[in-house]
Amino acid sequence: MTPAVQPHRGRILVVGPHEGPEGLLAQLAGSGFECAVAESAASIAQAAAQIRPEAILVEGGSKAAAQALAVIRESPLLREVPVLADVRRGRAGAVLKLGVDDVVRSAQELAPRLESALRSRRLVEREARARLRLETLLEISQAAASSLELEEILTLAVEKIGKVIKTDRCSVVLVEGKSPRSASVVASLEVQNFKPIQIDLARYPEVRRALETRQALHIEDSSRDPLLAEVRELIMPLGVRSFFVQPLICQDDLLGALFLRMAGSDASFGEEEKEFARAVGAALANSVRNARLHTAVKRKRDELESAYVDRYRELSEANRRLRDLNKLKDELIAVCSHDLRAPLQVLLGHGRLLLEGDALGAPQRGSAEAMIRQGKKILDLVESLLERGKGEAARLSIEPRLLDVSALAQDCVAELGILASERGVTLRAECAESLSVVGDALKLHEVLQNLVTNAIQHAHEAGSVVVHVRRLMRPDGEVARVVVQDDGQGIPAAELPLVFDRYRHGPKGTGLGLAICKEFVELHGGEIWAETPPGGGAAFVFTVPLAREGARQAPAQARSAEDAGQPRVLVVEDEPAVAALLTDTLRASYRVEVARDGAEGLAKARALHPDLVVMDVFLPRVDGLDAAQALKSSADTADIPVILLTAHQGVADKVRALNLGAVDCLGKPFQPLELMHRVERALKLRSAERELVRSQALLRRSGSDPLTGLHDRSGLLMRMEQELARSRRHRRPLTLLALRPDVALSDLARPVAQLVRQHSRVPDVLAHLGDGVLVLLLPEASPTQSHSVVARLRPGLEQATKVGWRSATMDLAVHAGTVAGALDALLDTSPT
Repeated sequence: MTPAVQPHRGRILVVGPHEGPEGLLAQLAGSGFECAVAESAASIAQAAAQIRPEAILVEGGSKAAAQALAVIRESPLLREVPVLADVRRGRAGAVLKLGVDDVVRSAQELAPRLESALRSRRLVEREARARLRLETLLEISQAAASSLELEEILTLAVEKIGKVIKTDRCSVVLVEGKSPRSASVVASLEVQNFKPIQIDLARYPEVRRALETRQALHIEDSSRDPLLAEVRELIMPLGVRSFFVQPLICQDDLLGALFLRMAGSDASFGEEEKEFARAVGAALANSVRNARLHTAVKRKRDELESAYVDRYRELSEANRRLRDLNKLKDELIAVCSHDLRAPLQVLLGHGRLLLEGDALGAPQRGSAEAMIRQGKKILDLVESLLERGKGEAARLSIEPRLLDVSALAQDCVAELGILASERGVTLRAECAESLSVVGDALKLHEVLQNLVTNAIQHAHEAGSVVVHVRRLMRPDGEVARVVVQDDGQGIPAAELPLVFDRYRHGPKGTGLGLAICKEFVELHGGEIWAETPPGGGAAFVFTVPLAREGARQAPAQARSAEDAGQPRVLVVEDEPAVAALLTDTLRASYRVEVARDGAEGLAKARALHPDLVVMDVFLPRVDGLDAAQALKSSADTADIPVILLTAHQGVADKVRALNLGAVDCLGKPFQPLELMHRVERALKLRSAERELVRSQALLRRSGSDPLTGLHDRSGLLMRMEQELARSRRHRRPLTLLALRPDVALSDLARPVAQLVRQHSRVPDVLAHLGDGVLVLLLPEASPTQSHSVVARLRPGLEQATKVGWRSATMDLAVHAGTVAGALDALLDTSPT
């Protein structure tokens, strides 16, 4: 083998006999090729390992060429190397059939043909390397955007980089802060199952310089570069020649560096390799930054979750303490209810008995009246304290009784006359007639007091406030219409619908008090609104249904005590004074028996079988509730009606008493006439069948459908009148929607109504007109918006009933006729 003198154009392996300097080798060497010779096919592998040829030139005949090609195609090192055949002394056709890449026919063609073969090979290799770099960069970018952990992403990256750039070390170094002194090597190619290690950057000047300058650093020859002077003694034994360090920077955050190192005398980083390292560094920097952000967010989330758990425990403990305090408050209220009301009941009851008799003279009668008046004042104070102690729940219930709203308005005007006179405001009440309503006197008095106080505050100086009370006819019955009007600045039209919103204040701070007024009025079945009168000022209007004729009549007067057919009433009361008052009140009309505790009451009830039992809840030996349950559990006493007396006037206590079988629950203190009325009513309700008929009749008269609990036609018409008046007053949309099944659904009306109720808004009014026909009154909704309601309800209805449903809508706000006519027109409309 004779090497060429000036190798620079390429490396050529010549296969064939040796011919001396003046032959082929001399020609190739003179053209600038580095050559090696394999004189036979058997020596090809050895010569190829020495020179690593870029092209092969085969000499000799077709037989020798065939043997050489067989060896070349079987060698992994040579099978991709282009093969040229020298046919200057042979036939080109026979050699071309062997599958060579090209042939040389003359000495002039030798150098150009080899040069062309080398260019083609190098171009193919360059394209392959570029394709490999792009594929590797894509894989690294996809891994960086995946859900893999950061260590897995960096390990995968150094493995991929090692397949593209032939380095003896490829590592990823991460740092914290802008001027780090140490770093962490988190991934390295040459070590299997690498574990992160900490390094001192002072021992790696090339990494430190790249991090300080934030620019890529390329060291071509480590043996001569002054930057490595301090560590040259350590790296030279390793044969390291070239370094390339690419900083990892994302959005101006210095995160680390990609470290590449090559060993070997001719090792160096080309431009393509450096560009590839820069691209990989950008992808890795973005991945590192995202991972750190994710870690920071996760750490913050864990801190917030821990703080939430701690706060939840604190709040749970606080709630527990509040519940304990609330329970203690309820117990105190219960004690106050019993211990304060019972003496007042005795005081007022005996005072009334004295006034009803004829034994008192004029001075004594005046003293008795003063005693009753002061007792009522003390009772009002007790009621007020108990009402405030009950809190928000007290507003959800009322204690109905028959009262005159005109007299209530006049009393309120008289009470607030001093306040009006202090501001120079004239306050008067205009009540044309007595109007009886069934309601809670305390709550209605609070409504009037709140409205009149607001009116006095907003009236002009030397102005006037007038309270008008009159009867108003409506399709659903008569109502009392109360108007409180002042002559102040008034309320802007845009604020009128807002003044009754809780915690939303209108002019001069109207807000929470008016919201409570709205709750109280609606508890009585009425409505309240604000208006701006034509003459200026503001007017607050509310309506309350008038009492029916039967409710206005006083209870029947006591019958003669000598009547042999008198019903027997058993009074069970442990307080002697209260027992005496009950006995004196009932004795005029009934035969009265008295028991002092629950056990005695049970024994007398079984022995005497009275027509009625009036029993206190708080009794010694056997509690009143337990005694009532015992009476209802026994076959011989189950038919005896029981009226329970209690100082608790909450809804829950009454419901519990009624669930135990009591027919009524009367709060202390009570009016004698009210007691007589309750007793007489209880004696008339002995039959369970009559009670059921009465309940259904009351349900129908209230405008409700007994089958579904929704409104029936009359109830719907009443609500249509109310909502239509509100819609026109506030200029708000109002839509009527009908849903009709293809077949009658009498058996499925109840579940259908429940389904519609679950998917309806709170303000929506629902009605069932029979056979599954449903009508919805939609406040604050236009006909267009009602289509979404149909789309929401129809699939569920069709799935539950297995039949089709059709709908029809009407804009009730613009309907000119009556509400009954509007409903009939809607039902006659062809549904879709």
